[in-house]
Amino acid sequence: MDIDLEELAAMVELLKGAEFSEFRYEKGDMRVTISRGGVSAGDAAAPVSVPATRSAALPAAPSVQPAVVSRPVSAMATPEGAEVVTAPLLGSFYARPKPGEAPFVKVGDRVEAKTILCIVEVMKLMNSVEAGVCGVIVAIHADDGQLVEFGQPLFSIAPGDA
Repeated sequence: MDIDLEELAAMVELLKGAEFSEFRYEKGDMRVTISRGGVSAGDAAAPVSVPATRSAALPAAPSVQPAVVSRPVSAMATPEGAEVVTAPLLGSFYARPKPGEAPFVKVGDRVEAKTILCIVEVMKLMNSVEAGVCGVIVAIHADDGQLVEFGQPLFSIAPGDA
């Protein structure tokens, strides 16, 4: 798959002003991870090889690191036996469909697998996040409007009627 250099350069430009420690981009079989602050030896995974189909100079950008293995959620952050719903990408977490409206869910709400829990906005695109499991919301780990990173815990859901 060709790397779209214009698209990559646009993402790098957007990331220059953003506060983040890690950004992951996947398109087809291509994976790019951009990290700030380096990767510790325990977190590094095998480098991902991308077939080279053309070459060109990229503008100065943050260092590109190999893919990083997701870190497990701490036991203190998640009640025992609860399923954790994580951020599918880096972006802004919105608990409400629109400002001033009620949140999608709150602690104690019963949810089904297809229940929308929140929106993660990235580059003006609103991405709905579904529960993925049936159960009861036992914790919300992000604040409305907060920047969340890929893999960051957003909700804990206890299976059943907890």
